[in-house]
Amino acid sequence: MVDRFVEWLKSALLEVQEYVIMVGRFFRGLVTRPFYYRDVIEQFEAIGVGSLTVVLLTGMFTGMVLALQSGFTLDQFGARSMVGRLVSASIIKELGPVLTGLMVAGRVGSGIAAELGSMMVTDQIAALRAL
Repeated sequence: MVDRFVEWLKSALLEVQEYVIMVGRFFRGLVTRPFYYRDVIEQFEAIGVGSLTVVLLTGMFTGMVLALQSGFTLDQFGARSMVGRLVSASIIKELGPVLTGLMVAGRVGSGIAAELGSMMVTDQIAALRAL
């Protein structure tokens, strides 16, 4: 029982050590040469501009449903004219950033995972580790 706990603790500490080393290499790579400005701009375009369609469609459909549902409720109180203010305030302040974050993270995360998967199949990851 104690041996299993010791082995688990060793493997957990090894994972933490590898994570700290990776983070250290990341920060060191941020400030050392070479800087790949063109690649950074390409990633900005792929992540930001490429996600614009998904984010706009999600926001539009969410706003339409919110307007429909809140219109019925506000109509009972005679405040149907406030639907526009309610929807714009709730989308811009609350739902917009959350939905944007979810859509961008989902789209970009799946794209990066697919790219890494194809790199593993073609042994590009092993070649990078060998360098």
